[in-house]
Amino acid sequence: MMIKTGTVVSAPLFVSFLFAAAAEIVLPIVLLIVLCWKKKINKKPMFLGFASFFVSQILLRLQILNVLKTQDWFKAFAANAIPYLMMLAFTAGLFEESARYLFAGFLQKKDWLFRDAIAFGLGHGFCEVILLTGMTQINNITYSIMINNGTLQKTLATYPDTANQILAAMAAATPQLVFLGVLERVFAVAFHLFATVLVFKALNERRPVFYLLALLAHFVLDFAAATLSTYTNPILTEGVVFALSVVWVFLIFKLRPSFPKAETESE
Repeated sequence: MMIKTGTVVSAPLFVSFLFAAAAEIVLPIVLLIVLCWKKKINKKPMFLGFASFFVSQILLRLQILNVLKTQDWFKAFAANAIPYLMMLAFTAGLFEESARYLFAGFLQKKDWLFRDAIAFGLGHGFCEVILLTGMTQINNITYSIMINNGTLQKTLATYPDTANQILAAMAAATPQLVFLGVLERVFAVAFHLFATVLVFKALNERRPVFYLLALLAHFVLDFAAATLSTYTNPILTEGVVFALSVVWVFLIFKLRPSFPKAETESE
């Protein structure tokens, strides 16, 4: 197969990739540093949240899915869109919410404070933002430079299918879609804060039902977003996710009084 020619990444699209990389890598890191420095959040639950996402998704779930995708029976199952999306949504919730529960529960020596839940949620959510979508923007920037100066076509001349996939993806990308993707990450972090508040409430009160509620909420969000993005348009998808995010934020503040009163603590 011949490599497609004539594809050029426009200046507005390239700038949108730069903006997304800054918003999804630099901004989260700076925000966490400032919050820790000003002692608005505690470092321990923040790093615990970061580790919970890294282990549950990067080391476990995504690796399992990569192995399954090589199996013929799984490829046949994945051809059924709705069951496949349901499986992805359920396993995402199962792995992430279980990691929250186990990581925080294993190290719990006393009741968690509300700001600990926020710190853990930010660590978990920003780990996802940085390692998944943030690193994708770095790839997009690299590919853009390589496409515009012709090195991608030369470098992948022996792998035309791979080169054509990259070129097709870049041709389909628009600045509007990139900015929507950044906005979606904001909504996702809002959910991670809400889910962490539920899980920490489950641990504080020894009531696993709140862990199950977090799992259910995770499933509903991921399945709704994936289904809408598959069968509708990005604007509608983000509108629904935004509406759900408003609910998450409202419930976060409604649940805050159920946590122990904040107190001055040494790290």
